[in-house]
Amino acid sequence: MSDEGDRDVVLEIEGDAVLANQEALIKDRTTRLFFRTILGGTPTAEGWRCPVRSKGPQDVVLRAHRFLEDKGWQVRLVGEADRFVQREIERRRSFERTREKAAAFRDEPARLPAAAREALRDFGWNDDARPLLPHQERAVAHGLSAGNLANFSVPGAGKTAATLALAALHLAAGTVQIVVVVGPLACFGPWESEARAALPRKLRSVRVRGNAASRRRLYQDARPLDLLLTSYATAAADRDALIELCRRFDVLLVVDESHRVKRFRGGLWAPALVTIARWARVRAILSGTPMPQSGRDLFSQLSILWPGGELTGSRDHFAVRVDRSFGALMNDVVPFVSRTSKPELGLPPYRIERREVDLPPLQDEIYRLVEARLRHNLAGAETWADMIAALRRGRPIRLLQAATNPDLLTRRDPMLRLPRLDDASPTLFDRLANYRNEERPAKWGLALEIIREVAARGEKVVCWSNFIANLDGFAKYVAREFEIEVYQVDGRVPAGDHSESDVPGTGAAGADRETRERVIARFLAAPRPGVLITNPASCSESISLHSTCRNAIYMDRSYDCALFLQSIDRIHRLGLPPDADVRLYLLLARSDGRGTIDHLVDQSLEAKSDNMRRLLEGAEVQPIALDADPLADAEGNDEDLAALLRYLLGET
Repeated sequence: MSDEGDRDVVLEIEGDAVLANQEALIKDRTTRLFFRTILGGTPTAEGWRCPVRSKGPQDVVLRAHRFLEDKGWQVRLVGEADRFVQREIERRRSFERTREKAAAFRDEPARLPAAAREALRDFGWNDDARPLLPHQERAVAHGLSAGNLANFSVPGAGKTAATLALAALHLAAGTVQIVVVVGPLACFGPWESEARAALPRKLRSVRVRGNAASRRRLYQDARPLDLLLTSYATAAADRDALIELCRRFDVLLVVDESHRVKRFRGGLWAPALVTIARWARVRAILSGTPMPQSGRDLFSQLSILWPGGELTGSRDHFAVRVDRSFGALMNDVVPFVSRTSKPELGLPPYRIERREVDLPPLQDEIYRLVEARLRHNLAGAETWADMIAALRRGRPIRLLQAATNPDLLTRRDPMLRLPRLDDASPTLFDRLANYRNEERPAKWGLALEIIREVAARGEKVVCWSNFIANLDGFAKYVAREFEIEVYQVDGRVPAGDHSESDVPGTGAAGADRETRERVIARFLAAPRPGVLITNPASCSESISLHSTCRNAIYMDRSYDCALFLQSIDRIHRLGLPPDADVRLYLLLARSDGRGTIDHLVDQSLEAKSDNMRRLLEGAEVQPIALDADPLADAEGNDEDLAALLRYLLGET
């Protein structure tokens, strides 16, 4: 056999295995490692026999073909193997054509063509209830051009309505028959309300909830023009059922708040959604913060968008590109990304009012005792780095508790991983033991004054605090001291898992259960002033309050700037009238006439906000560089702790 013939390989499928026939494949070390280790093959007299894995023969054929060609082997494809490879070649050509078309669209941004607007109206789009703004029309037009689209517009830009318009055009054209939305439970309500407003009586909204048997019936009963809403966990558990649904119908798969499935390795949600996405006719991913930690956060999301790896390549290759040439990577990705910045929304600016309040005697003493406790923890630290580390171990968030409500120090806070303060000095223990019955937290009185002001204007207000126990106490205090409707939402109130058609008393699962969306709906629909008391961790995503609430009181804030800005987006978002008066009230405690940790947090957030707004609200999609542990951002970075250390040492 000639040297040239020694490089010829026959690739074919035989039964439940893929055969790579060429004796020389057994002798080559690199090839031997690939076939044995990667494909799990066994050597034969003619070459290699590779078992068909769970992904089917197509995956094995394509990986073997790609490897052999990369290594310079001449591959002859036989039968079904040839059809697989030719289909893959055509798919990649189609991807390149789509990329060129999408890139050309981005070079010349345009409104939705007149024919598409007419088709949308003919399908039943309600222009009066949901008129598409120019940036939304651009996103829809981009989606039609790109095929599969990532809408990474800022929070509050109307991504749900734009995606519904895209879905309506696909449904009208017959490209898809059913829309499946996968997202957090909190997004179900917004999707249903937007669908009712934009496409009245056109789509049937179905929440895929309940036990496995009831979910199976929902999939079996699915019909064209259904809008199926399911959570990430449910989609992962029902992967095979959703694949079967995609076989029965042409499906538009939407992954909402897609950064929730950003995990680069491991996990259950992302792999399941990538597998389901392979069977969907059209795919869309939506997120206002697609890269909360780093560029690697995009891998799983883009793999859902293009599950063949066209946008990402292999996982390891993607990681290398993120580290070495992130700009070039984003140049490849942006043709498929629609992004609307916050300034493009044309919103009226919000006003910030800082209100200071002196701590009453007992709270002031407790605050200073907590300061002394943190200083005591610094004993023995010889270097600045040692002092920063000691300060972090002492949990500076204790100072925030003392400035907000000292009674919090006597309670366990699971969300912030804070135990009761059991290692306090005898004096501090004594003051805390008597606090609840002797004094009212300073910020409670100041917040109530602002609530009265807002109510006198006939308006509603949302009141934020990071501490669950503070929400409980303040809600009771407001209800006792002022005749106003009080609504409370936090992590203990479940997100909605019922169909809105459920009627209490009918036996429908979850119909009589209190949910976040029900509480918020009552708050927004109430004709009179009211106060919603909540925490940013529970209501920073998929919640819109701006329709009837334009005021926010911050009883306390952590060092997490992203969470603060996202909470502002709850009342400062698309749909505000041009003359809307949006006000933020920041409460700052004073101790013995001087600033407290509230002022340090305020200064930190002010310094961070410009850069964070550029990352969160700008036209470019960039990593935000948040910590993987949200608590680390809440308690401050080294620069924040350095400022706190100087404060404790009396240098500021």
